[in-house]
Amino acid sequence: MIQKIFIGILLLIAGRTEAQNAFSLAQAIDYGLKNGYSVQNAATDIEIAKKKVAEIRGIGIPQLSADGSYQNFLAVPVSVIEANAFNPAAPSGTYLRVPFGVQHNMSYGYTASWLAFSGEYIVGLQASKAYVDISRTSLRKSEIEVKESITRAYGTVVILYENKRILEENIASLDNSITQTEAFYNEGLIEEMDVDRLKLLRKNLSTTLTTLAQQTKLAEKLLKFNMGFDVNGEISLTDKFQSLLSTASTGIDPQPKFDLNANIDNILLDQSLNLQKLELKRQRANYLPTLSTFYTWKESRITNEGDQLFDPLFRVPGGTILGVNLSVPIFKGLSQRARVQTAQLNISKTEISVKQAQQGLALQSAQSFTSYTAALSNVQNSRESVELAERIRDRARIKFQEGVGSSVELLQAENELLSAQAAYVNAAQQLIDSRVTLDKNLNKF
Repeated sequence: MIQKIFIGILLLIAGRTEAQNAFSLAQAIDYGLKNGYSVQNAATDIEIAKKKVAEIRGIGIPQLSADGSYQNFLAVPVSVIEANAFNPAAPSGTYLRVPFGVQHNMSYGYTASWLAFSGEYIVGLQASKAYVDISRTSLRKSEIEVKESITRAYGTVVILYENKRILEENIASLDNSITQTEAFYNEGLIEEMDVDRLKLLRKNLSTTLTTLAQQTKLAEKLLKFNMGFDVNGEISLTDKFQSLLSTASTGIDPQPKFDLNANIDNILLDQSLNLQKLELKRQRANYLPTLSTFYTWKESRITNEGDQLFDPLFRVPGGTILGVNLSVPIFKGLSQRARVQTAQLNISKTEISVKQAQQGLALQSAQSFTSYTAALSNVQNSRESVELAERIRDRARIKFQEGVGSSVELLQAENELLSAQAAYVNAAQQLIDSRVTLDKNLNKF
């Protein structure tokens, strides 16, 4: 009884693990958005940008610092002075050794300061906030790229699965044909060459199937990598070929509208242009005055006896200061003017880049729709070609079985069917890829 319970628990755990590693396309995308490497780094970049804002903001917050020092003169400095300088009655030529200073010196104090006004600081704070916005947009771009890469990789794996299914069906069909052909050969109705032709085709298909298995493993690893999943882990896909193909074939407006303002790349370019304008503003702010205030308090303790350091009698006030600093730039040479002009030129250059990118995005969007419609038509034609090739193959097989057709005709029909099926699968791959590109340009990711 205990053994049965234990086995049941193991089966339950195994079933749950298998379910956890089974992904539909939507689940794979959701997993990638949570675990994708680029998405995680982009999210960290946002936090870094926020810390940078806090760092720059802190420059404008009042600062407070304290300092203290202690000195113990193990040998107090002395000077030799003529004695009559202090005592006129002292004989000439006699000297006194007078110590300068005391053995124990302790000082302490604090300084408070505040940057009341700085044009460069204000613009720098604006730029740091703009950088946070760019980081957020970069995260959105990373999410889009993850969705795109996972959709493509998922489709590729499913296409390879379908290719494998088609090859296995053809191999099974060929095995039946070979069995029947060998029977005809044993009865002396056909030549051995007819059997060998079919066996050669089957051998070629087996080799193709082996190569396909290797390609499938690599494609699965690429999908897992894009998802942020362990590339050596086990994974299974629940969406099937016809499901993906149906999704890729529907849901597109005959006259789609491309909104360039919502395009993530265009948004990043606009934000980059805004940063360039803030840089110009920062350079111009260097011509503005800077105002700061400060407050300083100091105190010392001086004595020859260490135990008197904390005696109020030996406290020496060091002064309390309240001040204002005003710095007004009058002439900074021509270097600052050159920096302003450089910032203006960078803005002009970026504006041209934005226009160029917008035109490129418009062209890319139009091309993506043209490619999609062509791929959609190609899939329909390829599907019809497969149906036609299947009918031709079936008729050739019947004729061959009835003894009125040749093995050459049957072999040709088998090859034509294989070619039509390969063309159909390739057309499906192109349709899925073109749909991904179109959806991206339509800002659907």
